Amino acid sequence: MQLDKTHIQIRNRNENELLDIALHVICRFPVQIFLSFALLAIPLLVLNNLLIGHILTLDYNLAFQMRTSIVEETYTSSDISYKTFLVLQVILIIIEAPIASILSTVMLSKLIFNEAPTLSSIIKIGLKNTGKLFASLGLKRGVLFIVLLAALMRTPDSITRGFILATIIIAFFVFIWVRGARPFILEIILLEQSDAESSNKMSLQQRSRMLHTTVGGNVFGRSMYGLVVGCCLAICMHGCLTFLSVNLFTETGTMEHLDLTARWIFPIACWLAVLYTSVVRFLNYLDTRILLEGWEAELKIRSEAMRIKQRQPLGTNW
Repeated sequence: MQLDKTHIQIRNRNENELLDIALHVICRFPVQIFLSFALLAIPLLVLNNLLIGHILTLDYNLAFQMRTSIVEETYTSSDISYKTFLVLQVILIIIEAPIASILSTVMLSKLIFNEAPTLSSIIKIGLKNTGKLFASLGLKRGVLFIVLLAALMRTPDSITRGFILATIIIAFFVFIWVRGARPFILEIILLEQSDAESSNKMSLQQRSRMLHTTVGGNVFGRSMYGLVVGCCLAICMHGCLTFLSVNLFTETGTMEHLDLTARWIFPIACWLAVLYTSVVRFLNYLDTRILLEGWEAELKIRSEAMRIKQRQPLGTNW
């Protein structure tokens, strides 16, 4: 690891600069970043379709609208619970975003410092921190809670469905507020707490409080700004992918087009936006450490200390 020779200059930047640098980082390491992200994003994409895909089926909507036969009335794509499906899809993707970016975050931390990590090595780091990740992301950040609620949407009772949907939406805004105030939990666990020999003896809660509360307004503002940019990017990606799918695979307005767009094209567009925002979040984490801890100076000192340590076994005395 070359602490003073990084692919991006370690210095304090504003949010717009970080958004631009995130694009450069993705263009510099497209294969490594996409592969590490896809290892978790693809299973989550399939999981979400299994959880709420039934909302787009005729059986679900016939029961919801209390129709006994599809022959009795013309059934069009406007009768499908399209908006409900998209709302739940967006909520699940945003809630699951930190989980999907676990491996890509580790990969980024290695690539920035000129290391050559393998997929197996970053998977080991992820597995090593499974317990902390499950407690912090699965329980405290509500991922498990939201997923379980989404699974309950299969109930045939429309009143129960409405209550579950309202609960999911309310819980979503609560967890988004919590994440906005503490966005760097994933980076702290993977990059600071994973090293058993680290000189940082603070607990996860202490380290999180120290990193987030000192410049809490700045951290929260950047987190929400990144969320807005990600949503805008997802809409743009969805438009592009939908245009291509209509011209290559289906005709617009048909049930087949509706199903393809809702189940696959829209989620893929959202996950691509999550990939970009995860890189932005990682750069925000670095920028926050630079702002609070003078991290660029610390890296230079640690790099020089490593050089001195390497010279001593060769007989160089200082």
